[in-house]
Parts: sequence; structure tokens; C-alpha cells
Amino acid sequence: MQKPSDHWKKLRRATLDRARRNAIDPLAPLHWLYALACIVYLAGFVALQFHPGGADLSVLLAVMLVPVAIAGLLIPLLTGSVLTLHFTSRRLDALTIEN
Repeated sequence: MQKPSDHWKKLRRATLDRARRNAIDPLAPLHWLYALACIVYLAGFVALQFHPGGADLSVLLAVMLVPVAIAGLLIPLLTGSVLTLHFTSRRLDALTIEN
């Protein structure tokens, strides 16, 4: 089998770079959204874990439950997306580095 020509290598690299710009880079904020959801969920979990039980529910605690619940719903939904994005990005990097 013949070695790929320089033109083919340049075309392949340009195609992979364009795939990264069009598919991976616009979805980069998913990482930040996932990290934010994890932080909010863990902060809410810790706050609720150490909250003394009883009937004295404060308004702050009630207001805090809404973002914690939303973050709890987002974490399983975003986990698959973030993992797919991560492994796709790594695969594109490996293909770009490959001769």
C-alpha cells in the first residue's frame, strides 16, 4: 500500500480540525454546566445533611431545594452527553496526531 501524499495529509487534518470546530467546540459549555450542576447538588446535599431536623423549615431552605432538585435532574441527563463529548474529543485528537 502506498504512503499517503502530503496533500491527503493536509486535507485529512483540515477535515478533522473542521469537525472539531463544528461539533466539539460549540458543545464545550456542557462541561461547565455539568460541573456547576454537580457543585450545586453537592452543596445542597451537604446543607441538607447537616440541617437539624424538626419543624423549623426556613424560607432559605425551601428556596434552596429548587436548584438542588433541578441539579439532581440534570446530572444523570448530562453525564452521558459529557462522557460522549469527552471521548469523541479524545478520538479526534488521536486521529489528528496520527500520521
